[in-house]
Formats: sequence, structure tokens, C-alpha cells
Amino acid sequence: MTDTPAVHGAAATAGSRPQRSALAIFTQTTLLLESLATFFATLVTWGLSRGGTVDIAPGVIWLAGMMLAALFALASARASARWGRWLGWALHLPLIAGGFWVPSIAFVGIVFLGVYALGVRWGARIDRERAERAAAEAGES
Repeated sequence: MTDTPAVHGAAATAGSRPQRSALAIFTQTTLLLESLATFFATLVTWGLSRGGTVDIAPGVIWLAGMMLAALFALASARASARWGRWLGWALHLPLIAGGFWVPSIAFVGIVFLGVYALGVRWGARIDRERAERAAAEAGES
């Protein structure tokens, strides 16, 4: 047996990559999933407009939907930067506002807002606890 704790696993070996921020991982994942959900919401809205349920021009639906999906993808790519996380927060507003035309889109937006808020909160807590543990382990050495 080795004297390295099993909890650290591969992270404890010399020369391994530094562990990624939990905050960045949680927010990137959520925002990327929102980008996909926005694409599917665009398809739904377009289908409803073709059926006459929603009175919006198809070009407007596709332009707005794809721009919002692309911005969610950009925010996901830059979620490790503070401005990327703020962009992620701001992009929830137009997604939820889409509920004006299709109420189920607002529901999806509110659910994703809750998931994003939990990801930010728990990710920051995990990163803080990791830093405290690393400081305590450095003090023991």
C-alpha cells in the first residue's frame, strides 16, 4: 500500500495537471446545455409559427434564437472569467422573456436559472473548501 490517501487519487501524483475549478465546470456545463435548449426552443417556436399559433416571422425566430444560443455557447466558453459568468446571468433574461410567446420556454429558463444559481453557489463553495484543504495540507508539511 502507498502512503498517499485514496481521496486524492491521480491528483496527488507528481506532475499531474492542476484540478479545474468546480465553479467553472458547473457554469460551463449549465450554459452549454442552455445553448442546446435554446436551439430546441427555437425549433419549437418556429414550428408553432408555421402552425399559426405564434405570430412571429420565421426569420426573426431563427435570428433571435441562434444569436441567443451562440451567446450561451460564448458564455460557456468564457465561464472561467468573471465577465463570462455575468454574461451567463444576463442571458437568462431573454430566455425567460421568451415565455411571453411560448410559456413553456419561460419554465425551462427558470429551471435553468435555478440550476445555474446552484452551480455558482456550490462551485464557489467547493473551490473554497479545496483551497482551505490545500492550505491546511501545506501547513502540515
